[in-house]
Amino acid sequence: MRWRVWAVIALLVSAPAWSATYCVSQMSPQASDEGPGSAERPWKTMGKAAEMLQPGDRVIVHAGVYREFVEPRNSGLPGAPIVYEAAAGENVVATGADVVTGWRRVEGTRPIYEVAWHSDFIIDTISGRPVRHHPNDAEHERSGRAEQMIVDGEVWDYPQIQLSLADMAPGTFFPDPENGRLCLWLKDGSNPADHRIEACTRGLIFGVSPWSRPKGIEYVWVRGFTFRYGATFPQRPAVWLFGKGNRLEDCVVEWMAGGGALVGPEDGVMRGCTVRRCGHVGDGAYGRNFLNEGNVWEENTRKPIDRMWEAGGAKLTASRGGVFERCVFRNNGGPGLWFDVDVADVVVRDCLFENNECSGLYVEISRDIDVINNVFVRNGLRLPKNWAAGGLTLAESRNCVVAKNLMVGNLDGLTLQEQGPRYLNEPGLDPGPFVNSGHVIAGNVSAFNTQYQLGLWYDTPFFGRHPADLEAFKSESAFEESVRAKEPARWFDPLKQGMIIDGNLYWAGPGEKGFLYGVPWRVRHQEWGGADLAGFSAATGFETHGIVADPGIEESASGVPRLTSDGAARKAHVGPEGVLPEVR
Repeated sequence: MRWRVWAVIALLVSAPAWSATYCVSQMSPQASDEGPGSAERPWKTMGKAAEMLQPGDRVIVHAGVYREFVEPRNSGLPGAPIVYEAAAGENVVATGADVVTGWRRVEGTRPIYEVAWHSDFIIDTISGRPVRHHPNDAEHERSGRAEQMIVDGEVWDYPQIQLSLADMAPGTFFPDPENGRLCLWLKDGSNPADHRIEACTRGLIFGVSPWSRPKGIEYVWVRGFTFRYGATFPQRPAVWLFGKGNRLEDCVVEWMAGGGALVGPEDGVMRGCTVRRCGHVGDGAYGRNFLNEGNVWEENTRKPIDRMWEAGGAKLTASRGGVFERCVFRNNGGPGLWFDVDVADVVVRDCLFENNECSGLYVEISRDIDVINNVFVRNGLRLPKNWAAGGLTLAESRNCVVAKNLMVGNLDGLTLQEQGPRYLNEPGLDPGPFVNSGHVIAGNVSAFNTQYQLGLWYDTPFFGRHPADLEAFKSESAFEESVRAKEPARWFDPLKQGMIIDGNLYWAGPGEKGFLYGVPWRVRHQEWGGADLAGFSAATGFETHGIVADPGIEESASGVPRLTSDGAARKAHVGPEGVLPEVR
């Protein structure tokens, strides 16, 4: 039940007790891993701290670029966590990249240079052959690779990576693990020895994975670091606090080849972090009883990873009892935030979803999600054929509450997407069936969205034949008879699914539509103009108390739409209240 979410948050804010404080300072002349780790004689590496810390201990890490993998040996305890903390006001960077020297020119007329290289990133082995891209298909042979280079501060992974020497051109590189070399052709054909060249030798920078440590680590808290560059695959983070009671706070995770950071799957907290420009999903706290608070996800999934497979700023699966609060999801490939399969009892409140490639928030085959007091602006506009995308999409989900949100300038404002029923035939997951049912959608403002203000995108037999059915069924009646007889679960009336959609305010600008019921490619769909809320209500029974009015919208200093104090929305007490995040 949702009261449990608040109990979880109360447990997560308990204050720790410290036993001992140690120091790491790689630039100190007195630094040595043979020393005591004191302020006067600090350790040189974070790895040494990871070997030594016990429950209740804290290590303060001073400025520097730490080129190492840090695996905490020990776990903390409730009330006595192990804390890794960057020194206040200092720039502490942990990276998966190393400086590469020793380049020599490859024979031939092209200015390609090579260096001995033994970092081989393999995600799987099939029939004895290594798999070096994920997903394992032709589409992702390059974009799904983990290799990454940094050339004079510029990140190279995709599209610069090539799969053979013959494919190389100016501004590309070729990892050649079979021959133990890394090949590089700079844009101007110059010698890499005259440049600063880095290449990633590590994917996981900090933490443990479920394969290396199946029981994970517990009560390890990490604060104030910048984690930059990592040879990660999609679905594999560079910072992985796998286990129970772990926290990632006030950190920056940026420019990973694949995934960013994961904290979970039990009692995980991610607070005050920025996750940006990762090749794949930025990730976050997940699992059971998690908290994501005050984080920013921006420009993640920058690679052309299949948007229908996995994409976005953050994505959760099979998670229970969590909160996203005062977070920003901006300019991500795919959705800003995606709840994909069996996510339940989660609250999303006081967040900003801006200019994400697909929907700002996409809730799919999940249940009991509360979406309250958020702003959705300019989402879903960057992909062609992005049907049912917009500010917020509920897809084949149950019992969600959507209230007091503002949706402005998206492809659609609020959408329900339906191709169900959907089933989860996997052990431990809610089996279903999942269709959009039991939702309460009230008190929202949906205005100036470029397509529909409210789109009920039901691509189901109830609305007639799909174009693919036209050859097999010569009439609508024959099609209906067949579906009812052979697949009765697919024939359901959306209006009999116990949903409440009422008391929302809508406004369509010039050339924008109001309401959709069905999908345009099925014969029984219906559409209404922005002013015809009465027609929509008469046909569906929804919005008997809905409002059509210009809500009164202005732009804040950072360019994010907000409601004016004296507009129709404020007078009707709809839309978000309070101060929402506008981080730039």
